[in-house]
Amino acid sequence: MSNATHGALRLTIWAGFAFSLLLLGVQPAKAQFYVRSPDVEKGEFKLEEHGAIYSGPGEHEHRRQSHEIEAKYGFTDRWEGIVEGLFRQEIGESLKAKQFELGAQYEIVEREGDGLGIAFRTIYEFALQDHSPDEILFGPLAKYVIGQDSLTANAFFVGQLGKYSDIDSLELKVNWRLKHEFNERFGLGVEAYSEIEDLSHAGSFEDQKHRIGPVAYFEFGGREPKWEFAAGALFGVSDATSDVTFKFDAEVEF
Repeated sequence: MSNATHGALRLTIWAGFAFSLLLLGVQPAKAQFYVRSPDVEKGEFKLEEHGAIYSGPGEHEHRRQSHEIEAKYGFTDRWEGIVEGLFRQEIGESLKAKQFELGAQYEIVEREGDGLGIAFRTIYEFALQDHSPDEILFGPLAKYVIGQDSLTANAFFVGQLGKYSDIDSLELKVNWRLKHEFNERFGLGVEAYSEIEDLSHAGSFEDQKHRIGPVAYFEFGGREPKWEFAAGALFGVSDATSDVTFKFDAEVEF
Protein backbone atom coordinates (compact mmCIF):
# COMPACT_ATOMS: atom_id res chain seq x y z
CA MET A 1 0.00 0.00 0.00
CA SER A 2 1.44 3.41 -1.00
CA ASN A 3 2.05 6.14 1.58
CA ALA A 4 -0.68 8.30 -0.02
CA THR A 5 -3.22 5.48 0.08
CA HIS A 6 -2.24 4.59 3.63
CA GLY A 7 -2.63 8.22 4.71
CA ALA A 8 -6.03 8.51 3.04
CA LEU A 9 -7.18 5.34 4.79
CA ARG A 10 -6.14 6.71 8.17
CA LEU A 11 -7.98 9.99 7.62
CA THR A 12 -11.09 8.15 6.39
CA ILE A 13 -11.13 5.97 9.53
CA TRP A 14 -10.59 9.11 11.65
CA ALA A 15 -13.52 10.94 10.07
CA GLY A 16 -15.83 7.94 10.29
CA PHE A 17 -14.92 7.38 13.93
CA ALA A 18 -15.61 11.00 14.84
CA PHE A 19 -18.96 11.03 13.03
CA SER A 20 -20.05 7.78 14.70
CA LEU A 21 -19.27 9.11 18.17
CA LEU A 22 -21.14 12.33 17.45
CA LEU A 23 -24.24 10.31 16.61
CA LEU A 24 -23.93 8.20 19.75
CA GLY A 25 -23.05 10.78 22.40
CA VAL A 26 -25.87 11.80 24.70
CA GLN A 27 -24.52 13.27 27.97
CA PRO A 28 -21.27 14.10 29.79
CA ALA A 29 -19.43 11.53 31.91
CA LYS A 30 -16.11 10.85 33.58
CA ALA A 31 -12.90 9.68 31.93
CA GLN A 32 -11.51 6.16 32.09
CA PHE A 33 -8.57 4.79 34.08
CA TYR A 34 -5.71 5.28 31.69
CA VAL A 35 -2.55 7.35 32.17
CA ARG A 36 -1.92 9.44 29.04
CA SER A 37 1.55 9.73 27.53
CA PRO A 38 3.00 13.08 26.37
CA ASP A 39 4.64 11.45 23.32
CA VAL A 40 3.48 12.61 19.86
CA GLU A 41 4.67 11.20 16.53
CA LYS A 42 3.84 12.64 13.11
CA GLY A 43 1.68 10.34 10.96
CA GLU A 44 0.91 7.94 13.82
CA PHE A 45 -2.73 6.84 14.05
CA LYS A 46 -4.00 5.00 17.14
CA LEU A 47 -7.31 3.42 18.07
CA GLU A 48 -7.73 2.66 21.76
CA GLU A 49 -10.29 1.02 24.05
CA HIS A 50 -10.11 1.62 27.79
CA GLY A 51 -12.55 -0.46 29.80
CA ALA A 52 -13.43 -0.89 33.46
CA ILE A 53 -15.63 -3.23 35.49
CA TYR A 54 -16.63 -2.13 39.00
CA SER A 55 -17.13 -4.29 42.09
CA GLY A 56 -18.50 -3.05 45.43
CA PRO A 57 -20.14 0.35 44.75
CA GLY A 58 -18.78 3.38 46.59
CA GLU A 59 -20.83 6.11 48.25
CA HIS A 60 -20.53 8.32 45.14
CA GLU A 61 -19.97 5.66 42.49
CA HIS A 62 -22.69 3.20 41.46
CA ARG A 63 -21.36 1.77 38.20
CA ARG A 64 -21.33 -1.65 36.58
CA GLN A 65 -18.96 -1.03 33.67
CA SER A 66 -17.59 1.75 31.46
CA HIS A 67 -15.72 1.94 28.15
CA GLU A 68 -13.86 4.75 26.43
CA ILE A 69 -12.98 4.61 22.74
CA GLU A 70 -10.26 7.01 21.63
CA ALA A 71 -8.72 7.89 18.27
CA LYS A 72 -5.51 9.92 17.97
CA TYR A 73 -3.57 11.17 14.95
CA GLY A 74 -0.22 12.97 14.91
CA PHE A 75 -0.57 15.83 12.44
CA THR A 76 2.99 17.03 13.18
CA ASP A 77 5.86 15.97 15.43
CA ARG A 78 4.27 18.02 18.23
CA TRP A 79 0.52 18.36 17.49
CA GLU A 80 -1.94 15.48 17.93
CA GLY A 81 -5.70 15.46 17.28
CA ILE A 82 -8.00 13.53 19.63
CA VAL A 83 -11.57 12.18 19.35
CA GLU A 84 -13.15 10.27 22.24
CA GLY A 85 -16.44 8.61 23.13
CA LEU A 86 -17.42 7.17 26.51
CA PHE A 87 -20.04 4.54 27.34
CA ARG A 88 -21.16 3.63 30.86
CA GLN A 89 -23.58 1.31 32.62
CA GLU A 90 -24.94 2.31 36.01
CA ILE A 91 -26.15 -0.41 38.39
CA GLY A 92 -29.66 -1.44 37.34
CA GLU A 93 -29.42 0.28 33.94
CA SER A 94 -28.28 -0.63 30.42
CA LEU A 95 -25.01 0.39 28.77
CA LYS A 96 -25.40 3.89 27.30
CA ALA A 97 -23.30 6.32 25.30
CA LYS A 98 -22.39 9.18 27.64
CA GLN A 99 -19.92 11.59 26.09
CA PHE A 100 -18.40 12.97 22.90
CA GLU A 101 -15.10 14.87 23.02
CA LEU A 102 -12.80 16.69 20.62
CA GLY A 103 -9.36 18.01 21.48
CA ALA A 104 -5.65 18.22 20.87
CA GLN A 105 -2.33 17.62 22.56
CA TYR A 106 0.88 19.64 22.11
CA GLU A 107 4.28 18.18 23.01
CA ILE A 108 6.23 20.95 24.72
CA VAL A 109 9.40 19.00 25.54
CA GLU A 110 10.28 16.11 23.22
CA ARG A 111 11.89 13.11 24.88
CA GLU A 112 14.41 10.97 23.01
CA GLY A 113 15.43 7.88 24.96
CA ASP A 114 16.00 8.55 28.65
CA GLY A 115 14.90 11.84 30.12
CA LEU A 116 11.80 13.98 30.46
CA GLY A 117 8.92 14.59 28.06
CA ILE A 118 6.16 17.15 28.69
CA ALA A 119 2.93 17.91 26.83
CA PHE A 120 -0.31 19.85 27.32
CA ARG A 121 -3.77 18.50 26.47
CA THR A 122 -7.07 20.32 25.98
CA ILE A 123 -10.39 18.51 25.39
CA TYR A 124 -13.83 20.02 24.83
CA GLU A 125 -16.60 17.78 26.17
CA PHE A 126 -19.97 18.22 24.50
CA ALA A 127 -23.08 17.84 26.66
CA LEU A 128 -25.77 16.52 24.33
CA GLN A 129 -28.43 15.95 26.98
CA ASP A 130 -30.76 18.74 28.12
CA HIS A 131 -29.83 20.64 31.30
CA SER A 132 -26.20 19.38 31.27
CA PRO A 133 -23.20 21.72 31.03
CA ASP A 134 -20.47 21.50 28.45
CA GLU A 135 -17.06 20.88 30.00
CA ILE A 136 -13.47 21.65 29.09
CA LEU A 137 -10.56 19.52 30.30
CA PHE A 138 -7.00 20.88 30.28
CA GLY A 139 -3.69 20.14 31.92
CA PRO A 140 -0.10 18.88 31.63
CA LEU A 141 1.25 15.39 30.96
CA ALA A 142 4.79 14.27 31.81
CA LYS A 143 6.91 11.16 31.43
CA TYR A 144 10.38 10.52 32.86
CA VAL A 145 12.35 7.50 31.66
CA ILE A 146 15.49 5.90 33.10
CA GLY A 147 16.47 2.71 31.29
CA GLN A 148 13.63 0.21 31.63
CA ASP A 149 11.82 2.25 34.30
CA SER A 150 9.41 5.14 33.76
CA LEU A 151 7.10 7.48 35.66
CA THR A 152 4.15 9.00 33.80
CA ALA A 153 1.81 11.55 35.39
CA ASN A 154 -1.24 13.59 34.36
CA ALA A 155 -2.87 16.53 36.16
CA PHE A 156 -6.16 17.53 34.52
CA PHE A 157 -8.52 20.33 35.48
CA VAL A 158 -12.15 20.24 34.35
CA GLY A 159 -14.34 23.34 34.17
CA GLN A 160 -18.06 23.42 33.47
CA LEU A 161 -19.56 25.94 31.05
CA GLY A 162 -23.04 27.44 30.79
CA LYS A 163 -26.00 27.96 33.07
CA TYR A 164 -26.31 24.29 34.01
CA SER A 165 -22.95 24.16 35.79
CA ASP A 166 -23.25 22.40 39.17
CA ILE A 167 -19.78 23.05 40.65
CA ASP A 168 -18.37 26.35 41.92
CA SER A 169 -14.74 25.83 40.93
CA LEU A 170 -12.72 23.29 38.92
CA GLU A 171 -12.59 19.52 39.14
CA LEU A 172 -9.11 17.98 39.53
CA LYS A 173 -7.99 14.58 38.21
CA VAL A 174 -4.49 13.28 39.02
CA ASN A 175 -3.25 10.04 37.42
CA TRP A 176 0.17 8.42 37.62
CA ARG A 177 1.94 5.22 36.60
CA LEU A 178 5.22 3.61 37.69
CA LYS A 179 6.30 0.98 35.15
CA HIS A 180 9.18 -1.46 34.70
CA GLU A 181 9.71 -3.08 31.30
CA PHE A 182 11.30 -6.52 31.56
CA ASN A 183 11.66 -6.69 27.77
CA GLU A 184 10.02 -5.29 24.63
CA ARG A 185 6.92 -7.45 25.15
CA PHE A 186 6.14 -7.39 28.87
CA GLY A 187 6.10 -4.98 31.78
CA LEU A 188 4.64 -4.53 35.28
CA GLY A 189 3.62 -1.41 37.08
CA VAL A 190 1.46 0.43 39.59
CA GLU A 191 -1.22 2.95 38.61
CA ALA A 192 -3.18 5.40 40.76
CA TYR A 193 -6.13 7.69 40.07
CA SER A 194 -7.51 10.52 42.22
CA GLU A 195 -10.48 12.79 41.63
CA ILE A 196 -11.72 15.88 43.49
CA GLU A 197 -15.04 16.89 41.97
CA ASP A 198 -15.00 20.52 43.18
CA LEU A 199 -11.79 22.16 44.43
CA SER A 200 -13.77 24.85 46.26
CA HIS A 201 -15.59 22.13 48.24
CA ALA A 202 -12.96 19.38 48.32
CA GLY A 203 -14.28 17.69 51.46
CA SER A 204 -12.30 15.04 53.31
CA PHE A 205 -10.16 12.29 51.81
CA GLU A 206 -13.08 9.86 52.22
CA ASP A 207 -15.34 12.17 50.15
CA GLN A 208 -12.91 12.07 47.23
CA LYS A 209 -12.27 9.21 44.79
CA HIS A 210 -8.89 7.50 45.15
CA ARG A 211 -7.76 4.11 43.82
CA ILE A 212 -4.45 2.33 43.26
CA GLY A 213 -3.32 -1.09 42.07
CA PRO A 214 -1.00 -3.32 39.99
CA VAL A 215 -1.15 -3.48 36.19
CA ALA A 216 0.50 -5.80 33.63
CA TYR A 217 1.46 -4.59 30.14
CA PHE A 218 1.83 -6.59 26.92
CA GLU A 219 2.95 -5.66 23.40
CA PHE A 220 2.62 -7.64 20.14
CA GLY A 221 3.20 -7.14 16.44
CA GLY A 222 5.70 -5.27 14.37
CA ARG A 223 5.86 -1.68 13.24
CA GLU A 224 2.38 -1.62 11.63
CA PRO A 225 0.09 -2.62 13.12
CA LYS A 226 1.42 -2.77 16.66
CA TRP A 227 -0.84 -4.00 19.46
CA GLU A 228 -0.58 -3.07 23.13
CA PHE A 229 -2.65 -4.45 26.01
CA ALA A 230 -2.85 -3.78 29.74
CA ALA A 231 -4.89 -5.32 32.56
CA GLY A 232 -5.01 -4.69 36.29
CA ALA A 233 -7.01 -4.26 39.47
CA LEU A 234 -7.43 -0.86 41.15
CA PHE A 235 -8.42 -0.89 44.82
CA GLY A 236 -10.54 1.90 46.26
CA VAL A 237 -8.92 3.60 49.26
CA SER A 238 -11.74 6.02 50.12
CA ASP A 239 -15.41 5.57 50.99
CA ALA A 240 -16.55 7.37 47.83
CA THR A 241 -14.78 4.87 45.55
CA SER A 242 -15.80 1.38 44.38
CA ASP A 243 -14.01 -1.38 46.31
CA VAL A 244 -12.28 -2.82 43.23
CA THR A 245 -12.09 -1.59 39.63
CA PHE A 246 -10.84 -4.10 37.05
CA LYS A 247 -9.30 -2.17 34.17
CA PHE A 248 -8.17 -3.21 30.71
CA ASP A 249 -6.69 -1.31 27.77
CA ALA A 250 -6.27 -2.29 24.12
CA GLU A 251 -4.43 -0.17 21.56
CA VAL A 252 -3.58 -0.65 17.90
CA GLU A 253 -1.12 1.63 16.13
CA PHE A 254 -0.94 2.15 12.37
